Amino acid sequence: MKAQDHNKIVAIGFLVFAALFGFTFGLLMLLSLGVFLGMGFTSGDNTQAKIGVAGGIFAVIFYLVLGTIFVLPTAMTAWKAFKRRPGTRIWGVIAAILVIGVAPLGTALGVYALWFFFSAQGKEFYSTA
Repeated sequence: MKAQDHNKIVAIGFLVFAALFGFTFGLLMLLSLGVFLGMGFTSGDNTQAKIGVAGGIFAVIFYLVLGTIFVLPTAMTAWKAFKRRPGTRIWGVIAAILVIGVAPLGTALGVYALWFFFSAQGKEFYSTA
């Protein structure tokens, strides 16, 4: 396989993981927000409603931070790899380390991406980008 083929596989893989992470964190954020608000407002107590709103705000902030940590590097790697932009290797190594713990597909993608980014073929491919 040529370096372009490896690059395309890595880009598609990280795009899929960015979409999965984004969808999962968005869904969990909405679910947590609904649970906190529902628990707070159905109790009938004003203090409980304030706690529910505070919990909902915390859940939104928590999932936005998680989304920034996990979605941003994988999405940036996918975009930069598709466009052959400088800095793809740096974002790619970060994204590969983040997804390597998601067994089994994340492990396969992470190891494959690290192999490609640190191989002579990958270094040469991105040095001409």
